[in-house]
Amino acid sequence: MRLKSVWLSLLVVMMLAAMVFLAACGQEAEVEDPDEPETPADPVDEAEEDEGPKEGGVLVIGLGADTVSMDYHLMSCWPSRQAIQYMYDPLLRLDQDEELQPILATSWEAVDDGLAYVFHLRDDVTFHDGTRFDAEAVKFNFERILDPEVGSLHLSRWDEHIESIEVLDDFTVKFNLFDIYVDFLEQMTWSSGILSPTAVEAAGEDFARNPVGAGPFMFKEYVPGSHIDYVRFDDYWGGTPYLDGLKVRIIPEASTRVIETEAGNLDMVYGVEPKDIPRLEDAGVLIEDRVTPSYQMVALNLADGPTAELEVRRAIARAIDVQLIIDEVLLGAAEVSRAGVPSASPFYHADVPMPEFDVAEAEQILDGAGWVMGDDGIRHKDGEPLEIIILTSDSELRVLYSQIIQEQLNRIGFDAEIVSLEWGTYLDAIRAGEYHVSWWSLGGFAHRIGTGTGNLHSDTYWNVSQIARQPALAEVSQQVDDIIDTVLETVDYSKRVELIGEFQQIAYDHQLKFWLWHGISHNPVQPWVQGYHLYNYNIFWLEDAWLDK
Repeated sequence: MRLKSVWLSLLVVMMLAAMVFLAACGQEAEVEDPDEPETPADPVDEAEEDEGPKEGGVLVIGLGADTVSMDYHLMSCWPSRQAIQYMYDPLLRLDQDEELQPILATSWEAVDDGLAYVFHLRDDVTFHDGTRFDAEAVKFNFERILDPEVGSLHLSRWDEHIESIEVLDDFTVKFNLFDIYVDFLEQMTWSSGILSPTAVEAAGEDFARNPVGAGPFMFKEYVPGSHIDYVRFDDYWGGTPYLDGLKVRIIPEASTRVIETEAGNLDMVYGVEPKDIPRLEDAGVLIEDRVTPSYQMVALNLADGPTAELEVRRAIARAIDVQLIIDEVLLGAAEVSRAGVPSASPFYHADVPMPEFDVAEAEQILDGAGWVMGDDGIRHKDGEPLEIIILTSDSELRVLYSQIIQEQLNRIGFDAEIVSLEWGTYLDAIRAGEYHVSWWSLGGFAHRIGTGTGNLHSDTYWNVSQIARQPALAEVSQQVDDIIDTVLETVDYSKRVELIGEFQQIAYDHQLKFWLWHGISHNPVQPWVQGYHLYNYNIFWLEDAWLDK
């Protein structure tokens, strides 16, 4: 099959390149290091092995994409959070069991019949610049998020829900809501990273160049496309971290991340491909697997070009062999998505139809819509070729997925061109609608609130469907908005499940997007890294981490 030849050829090239690098690394490893201590003649005292956490050292993290901002309020993607969250603490956090845990808040309660929440805050927290953390700081941060001039990712999450923020006393703050918001506390775990008001006011728009939070590590240096350096915060409220600091290395090439991990140059990595797991395990690396509340999908531009046509979108959804990608690229480590939620989710509806892979049906749909196959293998309609842009970032894996999608669409008569951009530029382009098709991944916080509706509310930050720009879908868009808004204020969980079923049917009827799969995140960790926490939403927490080497 021509499809297999494309990605298999790419994988062979990647493997050969890796072998060359490994050979070079092996030759280097044979050179004696004059600074390396001699192996002790006597065995290590067992008492020394049981000493507990050791202080010192810099933990090195491998990350596949650069951050778009060092400002927590302006970060707009999962890699950004993975890159910068070490210097910002939230009010609360979800643990491995998806239970809420106190961080900067010691406790909280819903009041006024669920239309307000009161948070009681820690009184022993200072920011990295010495500013005291208190209720005024929380108020300042959320009012900044709610300011449209700031351009925060979190604005669309809160502006329709938070009416006002009140300071009740130095360490008690109250959020007054316009309506019931059942996911309020869970959303706080993502959106409540607190910045120093003093630093923000002093730096203004330049805050991201010298960011200041209250987390366990302080900002030292950021070289775009290369690395971010942090040093420990000695006055951290949770106790001085054991590590001297962190280095986040930006390495878009998956093969390079694997090689660097094998060589011991990376202590932990956010995500590797399933094919590389045996190789890393043979090198003694631990693989931390997490079934994340996320999904992968094909984003379809509903407003521009051929994908603005329903029949074209329906054909695309039937031309992509999702199971083949899962079997051959992900080595089975994923579940085909039905409407954006995994089968274990309470929002899973087995009775909602989903497009099935069927090349013949895809071709029939295009024939019926007037897209006639030409002698050049490209379909035309009214003299216009069936040309589309497949937009991707320059990540190896995203490029590979895009090439597979391109191959599968071209064989039914599309003229699909891949445009690959640097991560930040890609994000800007997809928000601007400069594409027709794009492989898109959406993360989540907890399975219990993952409804699969992300990206389709008309005013959400990441509305990658461009639905608000398509007049022909104005009524559908309003239906989707109403369902999503109602779900967020419906306390009756069974009613929420019912509403999501209605959303899934609408999304299918109009092919608003094409869900692909729910993946398993594979995160390599060296055996000498101790004391870390890795939760379902795929974030390493390192305030207690230490290096046993």
